Amino acid sequence: MGNKQCIASLPLVLSLALPSISVAQSDTPCGAPALTVHTGACEFDVFSTAGFTYQSDAANGGVPNCAFPGSPDVWFTVTVPASGALAITTEAGTISDGGIAIYRGPCNSLTFLECDDDAAVGMMCVVDRSDLVPGETLYVRFWRAANPGTGTFGICAVESHSDCEVAVPVCHTFHVDGNAYGPGSTMDEFANYCDIAEFQSQWFYFHFLTGGTFEFKIFPDLAMGIYPDYDWLLFQGDISTFCATHTSDTPPLMCNGSSSTGLEGETGLDATGVSSSVPAGPGNPFCPILNVNAGDYYWLFVNNFSTTSTGFTLEVGGTAQLDCDIVLGSSHAIMEAATSLEVYPVPACDQITIRANDVRVARIRVFDASGRSCLDLPMIGSVAIPAASLASGSYVVQTSDMRGGVLQRARIIIE
Repeated sequence: MGNKQCIASLPLVLSLALPSISVAQSDTPCGAPALTVHTGACEFDVFSTAGFTYQSDAANGGVPNCAFPGSPDVWFTVTVPASGALAITTEAGTISDGGIAIYRGPCNSLTFLECDDDAAVGMMCVVDRSDLVPGETLYVRFWRAANPGTGTFGICAVESHSDCEVAVPVCHTFHVDGNAYGPGSTMDEFANYCDIAEFQSQWFYFHFLTGGTFEFKIFPDLAMGIYPDYDWLLFQGDISTFCATHTSDTPPLMCNGSSSTGLEGETGLDATGVSSSVPAGPGNPFCPILNVNAGDYYWLFVNNFSTTSTGFTLEVGGTAQLDCDIVLGSSHAIMEAATSLEVYPVPACDQITIRANDVRVARIRVFDASGRSCLDLPMIGSVAIPAASLASGSYVVQTSDMRGGVLQRARIIIE
């Protein structure tokens, strides 16, 4: 499906290797340093609990109700993004089993919200919610679980898309960085269909401007020599009612929980698919290509059965045209509108100049209205594109950093 060369050219962005240990941390919630909330790519900062103490008095949150508290703990703060959806996830350092708890303030009189032990990779911990108050400051506590002692760990705060109401709008092929940190605030699936129960999940939605065929494939990033097992359910539903009415009993239009995968771990909709409902176990990793109508909305629930928290490429194709205005008008971080990207003139007849007021920009890609990649160029500061190199029509410009993380998007029109 699609041009495989385009997929190969997409940067596969994994979680960063553990950098040097950070020292900005706190023994108490008051005065604790702030975690950066990442958008798309989860960048782990490394800290140590060595030299800190365990304090269980009320002013320090009391005794957490999970993960065998008692070892020295450290504190952070984090500000909830505008979406109200946030995942705070951890990865192993010399600590391979951690506990995490989050609280509301004020810092000297905390209100407990949630505690977790083993929901992240291995026996590490994560809190993933979409029901938080935008702009609110939360207090984050971490400690070594099960066995007493201290050590190092990685921690990352990232905007979450694990629940339907914060689904990511899609109009072309792109890479998902560090996908699926937890189940979000709602357990969406309980293995009622295709034996898919929610572990680490992410939601996407598609809006079609024209009818035709629709196909997609999920290509997992290689993790420790294997391709993680991704499962999915596809639903059809109206934009104004679907998320509000969706429950674990909502039947999908198609689903695939097969443990069989393609050469690169892929699954999705493909011409080789023969069944619209493929349960767990050996089987075809694909369902048949779908026919869609203009105005249709489809919702894709992607579940990381392997709980690796690695990323994947979501490749879309077919003859039906996807709506890119939902991307440009969205507040979701992965698909955010360009606030520091200049594109002129619009429309363009001879030449179009694209200037990025962001020192992180390293590459620029241009997609046509059907989501196909037309140009992929290095970019430092600005780039001029001859209008003759593109056919007349509407395009989406996307900039990315050195690691392939998406930074901005904007629309261009060639006359």
